[in-house]
Amino acid sequence: MNPILFELGGFRLYSFGSFIALGAVVGTIVVFKLSQIRRLPTKNLFDLVLISLLAGLIGARIGYYLLYLEQFQSFWQLFYFWQGGLLASSGIVSGLAAFIWLTRRYQLPLAPMLDIGVLSFLLGWAVGKIGCHLSFCSIGRFSSSLIAFQSTVPVDLLSVVSAGILFVVLLWLWQREVLKDGLIFLLAVEGFVISEALIKTQKVDFGEGLSGIEAAAYLVTAVITYLIFWRKLNFRWKKSFELKRKRPS
Repeated sequence: MNPILFELGGFRLYSFGSFIALGAVVGTIVVFKLSQIRRLPTKNLFDLVLISLLAGLIGARIGYYLLYLEQFQSFWQLFYFWQGGLLASSGIVSGLAAFIWLTRRYQLPLAPMLDIGVLSFLLGWAVGKIGCHLSFCSIGRFSSSLIAFQSTVPVDLLSVVSAGILFVVLLWLWQREVLKDGLIFLLAVEGFVISEALIKTQKVDFGEGLSGIEAAAYLVTAVITYLIFWRKLNFRWKKSFELKRKRPS
């Protein structure tokens, strides 16, 4: 554990902020690379990613503020981002809403962009969660199992592993083009929210505060996602099972 990565004089480079920023950079690179592979327009991608990230950050801060009003002496402390306090679930919702709105505004194909966006999110999340682990963001239950770290369940590391596995598997499917556009997004949402809900049950404060609320929110999201997208998109395989019309070269 090392909440401070680097210190020189009065300057400190914190693990949490550093890995969050690194995750954002890595995610942005993934969006550009995958868009180029699919030959999608990249002119407005930087604006799309930047505004979505800012919307996610603001949404995460507002969500935390509304849940923990007693921690704030004044309304203006809402803008003191450097003091910490972010709610991941509200940040994800606000960031996704901005991403969808901007995708439509820039007249980009929604389903392919959702696939690309969620892949970049998974990798960025995995990188950012490394900073959480180093900064003691989450404390797991006492455990003597093989996966235990310092006698506790390493919940943030589990998030890193689960998001990383989802990214690798879904990127492989995306590269092979075996699913209809939009289904990578669906599978990613289902896998992410269910795994995160299960991981949060291993936090020492589960059921007492924020972790329980977020776990419930993730499970509700999984159900809603299934009802809205799964049947609507009509899951199909292509190539090996049912060939889809090839895109014009």
